[in-house]
Amino acid sequence: MGQRADELLAQARKDVPLAGRRGEESLLLAKAKGCQVFDADNVAYLDLLGGAGTNLLGYGNQYLLDAVRRASTMGLASGFHIAAELELVELLREHTPALSPWAVTPSESEAWELALRWCRRDTGRRLVIVFDGNRRGAVETFHVTASGPLGVSQPMVAGIPAELARLVRVVPWGDAEVLSNVLAEVGVDTAAVVLDPIAAQFGVIRPTPEFILAVAAATRAAGARLVLDETLTGFRLARGGAAEVFGIEPDVAVFGGVLGGGVARIGAVAWARTLAATPSDELPGPPPPIAIMAGVATLSVLRNESVHQRLEERGADLEAGVTTLAERFSRPLRCARVGSIFACAFSRQGVTDGNSFARVDQDTWGRFARSCREAGLLLPARSPVPSFLSHAHGDKDVEQALAAMEAALKKMQKEDEL
Repeated sequence: MGQRADELLAQARKDVPLAGRRGEESLLLAKAKGCQVFDADNVAYLDLLGGAGTNLLGYGNQYLLDAVRRASTMGLASGFHIAAELELVELLREHTPALSPWAVTPSESEAWELALRWCRRDTGRRLVIVFDGNRRGAVETFHVTASGPLGVSQPMVAGIPAELARLVRVVPWGDAEVLSNVLAEVGVDTAAVVLDPIAAQFGVIRPTPEFILAVAAATRAAGARLVLDETLTGFRLARGGAAEVFGIEPDVAVFGGVLGGGVARIGAVAWARTLAATPSDELPGPPPPIAIMAGVATLSVLRNESVHQRLEERGADLEAGVTTLAERFSRPLRCARVGSIFACAFSRQGVTDGNSFARVDQDTWGRFARSCREAGLLLPARSPVPSFLSHAHGDKDVEQALAAMEAALKKMQKEDEL
């Protein structure tokens, strides 16, 4: 980093510790354009962090900038549902025709609160079942870990009450038999089974059709609701999200991420049309106009089917390139991918569940990520945290990313030979 960036980082470590720690792992951003981000010294980095998945169209996308300008002419009045929310919901229904009605919320966490509260009220039950690979996000309910037989859980983070953790059971990702066993014990008190379709806590794991079918069947046989986590996959994997790609038919789906276009936080809950569900009146306040307008702009762009085709092609090129580099340098570097979401890890067996996730070589990944950053490429500080391509990434950007990875592997090889 340059002098100004170093000075700001030192100040952040002192005055804003969280920003300082995250700045050490990535950078303190000064500006962004397309698929590049810049620090305070105007040093450019090719970004594969993707705003934790929110940046699908690219930084500074003209459609999104125009949407922000239109929102600013409305006076940015908060606390009101704006007319454009109806346009947003029409686009949501166009992309996901099996879902209706919709509730649009100011954040993903409020969307989750609404979804889980509805499941408990609808079923008259208390417990929620999650998989150990489920993305945790900012939802307290999900920050638990199995600590006893049949998924009995305890808090992962200090400050979460033990009584909250007791309302959640944790089952191993990909193990439908264990899910059935847990439901046999507590199914009569289970309100919902929550499914993150790519097990983002472990990076990216593509679910098998058999697993998806077994989860849905076991959940419904127990009289619980199947809740699909589309906060990473929604509108990114396809116009219809993971539900379309993997053939999942949820009772409830929770969205966020891409819906805000990378410029505003927003969440949404949708119910299966066949349920004819009616959300109650205790809904959170409306999102700010910028979030609504950004959502309209994003979904309008995604009407063009070539967007996801382009993302798939760039993702496949990147995955193939990483595999080639791993073979060339005799490194156990693996790339797991679904569409434009991918996760790399140094792992001899690959990451398929919690046990293999625990065996990932974090030290080697740390060396690799730091060397990639020196070569102008931003990757997650830990592995296998998901990385993301955007619509702004072109062929040359994928080539640049692979060139940076190659430079990092060469440097590591030389260091190991000393």
